Amino acid sequence: MVDLSRVDFKTVILVGLAVMAFAVVGGAQGFQMSLGRSMEVPSQGNEPIAVGPFLFSPALQLGWENHSNLWRSSSDPVEDEINVARLRLLFEVPIRESFVRISYNPQYRDFKNTVLRSKWEHYLKVSGDFEFSNGLTLGVDYSFIDGDSSVGEVDPGGELVFNGQRFSRHHFGVNAGYWFSSTDGLSFNVATTKVDWRGEPVSGTESWFDYTQTTARAGWLHQLSPTLVMDVSLDHRDYEPDAVTDGMREYSGNGLTVGFRGQLTEVVSTEMRFGYAETDFSAGASAVPGFEDFSGLVFDGNITWALGSESKLRLDLLRGPFASNYDFNSYYTATGGRLLFDVDRGRFFGQARVRLQTNSYGIPDSITGVKRSDDLRILSAGVGFRFTEKLSVRAAYSHEDRESPDPYGYVNDIFLLDLILGY
Repeated sequence: MVDLSRVDFKTVILVGLAVMAFAVVGGAQGFQMSLGRSMEVPSQGNEPIAVGPFLFSPALQLGWENHSNLWRSSSDPVEDEINVARLRLLFEVPIRESFVRISYNPQYRDFKNTVLRSKWEHYLKVSGDFEFSNGLTLGVDYSFIDGDSSVGEVDPGGELVFNGQRFSRHHFGVNAGYWFSSTDGLSFNVATTKVDWRGEPVSGTESWFDYTQTTARAGWLHQLSPTLVMDVSLDHRDYEPDAVTDGMREYSGNGLTVGFRGQLTEVVSTEMRFGYAETDFSAGASAVPGFEDFSGLVFDGNITWALGSESKLRLDLLRGPFASNYDFNSYYTATGGRLLFDVDRGRFFGQARVRLQTNSYGIPDSITGVKRSDDLRILSAGVGFRFTEKLSVRAAYSHEDRESPDPYGYVNDIFLLDLILGY
């Protein structure tokens, strides 16, 4: 529970009256978890400022957080309070049917009981979507992170937890499509991600490893209806840890998947991909007795229901293998779902989140002889109020519970108060 006598209300008032920014961020390849909140400043939904050819959407988020178990420890929870200031500088350039987007989000954090190597984090995203009259579509995106809290960007499945160790992450991707008729076309996607860690963990927990991941996908596009597109694709992935000592975690994988994107009905939309995948951990299979490569069903995506003009409900689903740094396990299999409810009644708005996920490991612990299995449950709820179109306050509570063999299980309760000023 929060000890109200410890809350510096003067700081909270200066930093912001209240706002929630809870919840695990969903995205491709996993439900990401970053200190219980998104690292991007939420949009207020206002019309941007025209600055020459750019549409400029600045915003400032000021907040306070209380974590009952900052390091997600099973036996020695550390409570801490954090004052946070985030800035969003978003530039967008519409070019006929195309679009260019540049977003920079610096973040400053002041921990009450913890000393980190740097109080700053930086998030940069650059993307462009282009459509051509000959049927070609092209999407390019680049993102850069320099910080320590967005561990979900490194390990989307949720094995890795915040430990204060800094890292940098570069991601670059290209998505291309070519429609050779009104209903059929070809698609090709390629992406690469590079992660580098610096220094040692502040909490003293186990660190992760540097790696490079490259993915490629090629397939056939088909317009099922004016609002729904299907694609059937072959997928390939290479995952390479940089250190020779982590060679057992290197793998390549292949899959055949079917994706759907668009409107299923007037009120139901989807962006879902499912199919079959298999991996080849050649070094892990030869080094660890009893090791088995992953092969089986995979899926990742969401279905959204529009519940009138004021609310919506979304279901996220996930199943697939993720690289592991636990004992002699090269990977774990994550299977989970998340239900998100959003309601907006003008000045008042709210959100609720429920996430259930199981992470399964194939190789028994080298000391206990027990196979690890993590059952992750996250419950979040929050409410907000808009004073004006450009000023809102929100408050939220999030409960994290990971049941796992000692010392990997934890419980963490998060209280969030924020104020958002801007667009």
